[in-house]
Amino acid sequence: MKKEGEEDDRDLSKLILADTASEIPPLSQQPPPMAEGRAAFTSTSRKRTRTEAGQETERGRREKMSDMYALLQTMVPTLFPKATRVKIISETAEYIKELERRRDRLEEMKKSIGAVAATPILVSQCSNPDSSLRVTVSGNVAFFGIQSVRARRGLATQIIMVFEKHEAQVFAANVAVNHGLLMVTVTAFVGNNGDGVIDKIIRDIRNL
Repeated sequence: MKKEGEEDDRDLSKLILADTASEIPPLSQQPPPMAEGRAAFTSTSRKRTRTEAGQETERGRREKMSDMYALLQTMVPTLFPKATRVKIISETAEYIKELERRRDRLEEMKKSIGAVAATPILVSQCSNPDSSLRVTVSGNVAFFGIQSVRARRGLATQIIMVFEKHEAQVFAANVAVNHGLLMVTVTAFVGNNGDGVIDKIIRDIRNL
């Protein structure tokens, strides 16, 4: 009995050793422990490098956008210093539209001036003891020269408002007072005097 038991134990040991040998690959096929660690470190390092590069790119993009918003704030006259980015974008778009409208008006004025004689035409000249008014027209542009000895407060502003009332685009205006004599000169776009706008402006200025 003892002999048979010993033989059974030897057979069992052989089976266990055989199973273990089949599961464990030869040493030649096993990667060195250091190589595995180095590969894992290299992979982690690459991921970290890509992440840092992405963060740096995003940081650069944000800085560039901030610089562009700051530049727009200095270029658009209707923006306040602490305007939001949404406000900056909307005001910039509106300002661009306004510039385009001005460009179109200037081009129209340029074409109209080129289509008429270069010599200005005097269309009105009137005077009285208190004031004088002289109007010269060239194409769509009219030059108004106003003098008044009644240089009361706010008169120059009222004269400019007459042009706004009749939708005459004012390109230039100068105001001067000399020894109580008010002198106002206005260059305005009158659109070929449509609807008699020049006569209306003259009438309203006389009534001030």
